[in-house]
This record gives sequence, C-alpha cells and structure tokens, in this order.
Amino acid sequence: MILRAVTITMTILALPAIALACGGAPICTVADPTGTPLNIRLSPNGPVIGSAKNGTRLTFIEHREVDGKLWALVEQPYDGELEADFEGAWVFGPYLTCKGTTLGLPAEPYTENVKPVSCKVTDPTGSPLNARFQPGGDIGATLKNGTTVRAIAQRQHNGDQWVYVEKWSGDNAVGWVFDDYMACEEDGSH
Repeated sequence: MILRAVTITMTILALPAIALACGGAPICTVADPTGTPLNIRLSPNGPVIGSAKNGTRLTFIEHREVDGKLWALVEQPYDGELEADFEGAWVFGPYLTCKGTTLGLPAEPYTENVKPVSCKVTDPTGSPLNARFQPGGDIGATLKNGTTVRAIAQRQHNGDQWVYVEKWSGDNAVGWVFDDYMACEEDGSH
C-alpha cells in the first residue's frame, strides 16, 4: 500500500459521474447515514488518514471481514489535481453504495459487441421481480430473488434506471427490470 500524501484533514474531491464499461471495477459512492464524513483508514479499523463526504466516488477493490464487521478496500480514481490522493485505503463497508456497473451498457438490447453484466435479483419486497416488455410497461415474466441473469442494456424511464436482462443459463429473453432490485457483479451495498 502506497500513500502519496497523507493529511489528517484529507478531503477527497467528488468526481463527475463515471460510466463504467462492463467488467470494470465498480465505482462506489459514500453514503454515510450519520451525515458525517466517512473515515478513511490505513487498515480496517486502523488509524484514520482522512475522510470523504457523502457523494464522494471511490473505486471498490475488495471486502474483508474484521471482528464481524465488513470493510472495503478502495482507491481514489485519478481526476487531475487532488488535495491528496491515495492508493489503497479502508472504509467501513456498509457506508458505501456501489450501484452503477450497468451504466456502461447501451440503451437498446442486442447491440453488437456488448459484454453482458452478471446480476442477481435482490428484490427487497421478497416477492418475485416483474420483468416487463418495456420500462414501466406490461409484465411479461417474473424472476425469483437469487436468480442469476445477464444485463445487456440500460435505459432511464421516469427518472428511474431500468435494465434489460436475460436468464444466464439460457437464451430466453426476460425483459426490463428495475435496476435498484439487481445486484450486478461487484455492486450492491459494500
């Protein structure tokens, strides 16, 4: 782990939205429910080397459980001049949200040269997830929680993100699902 500049009051600049290509490391957003800046640490529960305000984007590397708590190893994506930057530091995992690995997908299904993103259905209501013919449209199928699908397109509809998915184990088209009810590759709450 290399720290290039360490200050106790390190503030990481919020970055513009980053659309990831499929298969890249997820970009996570700091979402500390206490409203205070999230501590950035040298090791899980180790010395504090800085902080990040809610909304700051970090590159997620890996998880580690320490004393029953989930920690996330993160890096700061390079964006020109930063007050301070680092390579590899730890934050409390539950205070990150990592949704967005589907943002690099095209707006229409079956576009050539698209690498699908592997996702699992994680509908918080516990009921089957509706797959629709169009975002917000008629229901064509349902998917149980835990079902693995491949996302091949994404689209905004009425301010919400929708993802076109197919069953991973076959070529059966499924339809458009609400993106917030999917955990794709390394995203989900970290």
